Amino acid sequence: MNFNIGPRMMKTGLAVTLSIFFTELFHFDMGLVAVITSVVAMQPSIMRSLNYIKETAISTAMGVGFALVTAYTIGLHPLSIGLAVILAISFNIKMGWVKTVNLTIITIAIIMMSGEETINLMYLLERISLIGIGISSAFIINTLIFPPNHQKILYNMIRDALDKSTFLLRVIPNKTMKVKELKKQEKDLNDKIKEISNYLDIINDEKSRMFIRDRYNFMRDIVVFKQMLRVIKLEYDLIDNLELKLEKIEEISPNQSFLVKKLVAKIVEYHENIILKYEDKVFVQKGLQKESFTAMNLTINDLIGELQQSEIEKWIEIFPVASSIVKLMVELEKLDGFMSRQEKLF
Repeated sequence: MNFNIGPRMMKTGLAVTLSIFFTELFHFDMGLVAVITSVVAMQPSIMRSLNYIKETAISTAMGVGFALVTAYTIGLHPLSIGLAVILAISFNIKMGWVKTVNLTIITIAIIMMSGEETINLMYLLERISLIGIGISSAFIINTLIFPPNHQKILYNMIRDALDKSTFLLRVIPNKTMKVKELKKQEKDLNDKIKEISNYLDIINDEKSRMFIRDRYNFMRDIVVFKQMLRVIKLEYDLIDNLELKLEKIEEISPNQSFLVKKLVAKIVEYHENIILKYEDKVFVQKGLQKESFTAMNLTINDLIGELQQSEIEKWIEIFPVASSIVKLMVELEKLDGFMSRQEKLF
């Protein structure tokens, strides 16, 4: 069995270690509170950690407020703790503080589960300090240890998604995969697309505040990555349309089916050449790339010529696939241009 220990795992472990060190240094009981908080507070970027600290301060204060009000009005029994948690979750969702709702619940639980009839002030301050230790440990480790290389992380995610999309574009036209496995692969690809989109959202939210040495090249890379994601999304749409329509196209016209399969194979080859050239693994002459794209254009023209002679019922079946192919070819040509002008430096 292979163990893949990434920077995020290592940073989480170090944050836990640091939080335990501080709790022992200050002789605090219940160090588990600081440990749990440090794990929850570990974020994928430095700026996201800063934002999380702000949100955490609000959530902790709110958790303390709900805990104190409930304790002094209803008491410190399981039903009152449950009621405080319900009210806190509702309030968090209402205010849009969904990310820190877990921390609010932890705060309420550790304050109200003191085992005493009333909440002692020193007990309250100690528990709040433990939460602060956990958050601070996560932020310190996130800032000093393995600061995230966003370009490399994003590109690796996109490369994984590309491998899946090109694999599916190869097997679907040839019908060489079982339906159950095909559905699993499609779901995995869709999950990866969402993951990439979420990571790009982080960068869009924080790009003006990130600690970046070469901001010009960083932003150019992000433009390339966005275009790569756009292409993968269109490949996913093409995969979906091929799965739905290809069998029907084969029944309607074997020649149109042949042209579609030929185009899909050319698209996969063209996309892979773009990526390999960007990674400096192959040398693809510009003339050959141009010829490849021209060949795809000629094939799509042949397909459109075939469609013009078809009845409307046949158009309905073939048009979604043809439309997906045309859109994908246009965006692939743009990606080729972007990647030709941007060197891979990460």
